[in-house]
Amino acid sequence: MSVTGDPAANKMKMEEPLLLVDNKDGKLQLNPEALKVLRSIEDPMLVVAVVGAARTGKSYLMNCLAGGKNGFSVDSNIQSHTKGIWMLCQFLPERPNEVLLLLDTEGFGDPDKGDKHNDNSIYSLAILLSSILIYNGQRNIDQQSLQDLHFVTELSKRILIKSQPDGCNSWDYVRFFPEFVWVIRDMTLEMNIDGKDMIPNEYLEYNLKLRDREISEQDKKYNELRRCIRNHFPSRCCFAFPIPTHRKKLKHIQELEDKDLDEDFVMERQNLLNYIHTHKKLKRVVGGQLVTGRRFVELAKAYVGMMADGVLPCVESSVAKLVEVENQAAVDEALKFYENEMKRFSESGCLTMSKLRENHNARSTEAFNIFHKKSMNNNSGKYIIQLEEMMNSTYKSLVAKIKEKSEEQCKAHLAKEMSSIKENLASGHYRRPGGFQELKAELDKAIKHYEEKTKNEMEGLAVLTHFLEKEKPRLEQVQKMDSEMTEKYSALEEELSRVKSEMEKMEQERKAAEKHRKEEIVEQIRKKFEEGKECSMEELKEAMEHTRSEIEKYKAEGRMEDAERAQQMYDYLMKKYEVTSKWSFMMFLRESAAEFRLWMEITG
Repeated sequence: MSVTGDPAANKMKMEEPLLLVDNKDGKLQLNPEALKVLRSIEDPMLVVAVVGAARTGKSYLMNCLAGGKNGFSVDSNIQSHTKGIWMLCQFLPERPNEVLLLLDTEGFGDPDKGDKHNDNSIYSLAILLSSILIYNGQRNIDQQSLQDLHFVTELSKRILIKSQPDGCNSWDYVRFFPEFVWVIRDMTLEMNIDGKDMIPNEYLEYNLKLRDREISEQDKKYNELRRCIRNHFPSRCCFAFPIPTHRKKLKHIQELEDKDLDEDFVMERQNLLNYIHTHKKLKRVVGGQLVTGRRFVELAKAYVGMMADGVLPCVESSVAKLVEVENQAAVDEALKFYENEMKRFSESGCLTMSKLRENHNARSTEAFNIFHKKSMNNNSGKYIIQLEEMMNSTYKSLVAKIKEKSEEQCKAHLAKEMSSIKENLASGHYRRPGGFQELKAELDKAIKHYEEKTKNEMEGLAVLTHFLEKEKPRLEQVQKMDSEMTEKYSALEEELSRVKSEMEKMEQERKAAEKHRKEEIVEQIRKKFEEGKECSMEELKEAMEHTRSEIEKYKAEGRMEDAERAQQMYDYLMKKYEVTSKWSFMMFLRESAAEFRLWMEITG
């Protein structure tokens, strides 16, 4: 395994598979080394998991998808070779900003294990983590091969969508379940029904038709399995592979060249490879948000943790935990960037309040962009406000330190420039006719020298103002002794007024900048809201399209009751779609107390 620094190359390349989920003594555990690799992937992922009976060539199939002869462990003997879930990350040459993650699962029905519950946990996890689920079957589609998919009928008992099910739990499966791909291996039968040749997809749909009547218990089980597959996986397709080569050569199939394999096998393998590599079914969570490697890790930890605790994996609570972890990580990363940049700037010297504020605004905007890229939409508003508050706290602390240092330096400069003036004031040197004129000339000269030395100091004006205010009583005493005191006094007041005016201008700039910052925060919240709304609507629209297709298929089969049930699911999804489409930013703000208070502060 190697890691590259080229963003276009997805930053990493795995040269060999890694164990992702260890299945030891019936207990599932995540491999920290695999999680470390996944955390380095910041691009969205196409996650393909393969499931099927033990010793049916799943690992060889995954190596085909990986585009190489080596990778997942392949053995030709009767023992099951893959244990737990193994992973392999691959580049997608045509899609440089996306990653293909292949998951090879332990085969079910292994007599050495004999644990149906453990099998179901493996496949529940494969469904929860994948965006495309490949079922690796053998020879043809018949009742026995469908029976091998028995775990599908138990999914509603093994996977919760919501922490508090409301009776519509199963209708939400279609929103996040992976696409189902049936791969038929070693098929020898002709795909011909009633004299009509079929393509693999038609063959699959034919075998998923329901029986007209459900009189016997056998009929009910027959239809229940097909309903579950159709309801849970409305998006599905099929690929049919002939026997690749002579039986005696199969044990060396991994080393065989294409010229040594059946021509139709090679062609169908390429069809599957093209399908996977060009497919747009990226892994998303409920709400339509894309899953990166880091997000995948959090989901895997949540699901495996729940299974280890003996509770059903819940999609809603797992996504909520993912959102919390991901958004907090986005805050931390953005804040780290801001703090490093501000520290570097503060150490550069020559700081004025306007320069510091300008840099603060620029670095804050960049930090928000980092957060926006890394964060997830759900409840991100509170994290945006949290980030702003933390940056503002850092900024204020930095300002306080710089002010303290600047004040010391300015006082030292002022003391040096004003030392002779202060001595003359104390001795009464200026309390004579023309004394104020002399004082003004010396004072103007001292102020000019001081301002030249402190022009880049943050506290330059403040220290000067404080000095003039403090010495004002002594200046008034000098005025009483001067015959031109009115004219000269006005000149002094003008100098003091100028300094105060500059300070007031700085305060106005500060207030304007603060208002602009709040407006920017609200805009960040609005962008995340709109992004989340768009993702949710796309997800619901896709689910509705799949469900509508299933309704038409049921009607074509004359299954009106099933069509009606599918229509109820469609209506449920449509209602969610309509509610989401009408959900406005102002409605969101009113639901979010902190964000709404911020909005009211800005708008008045």
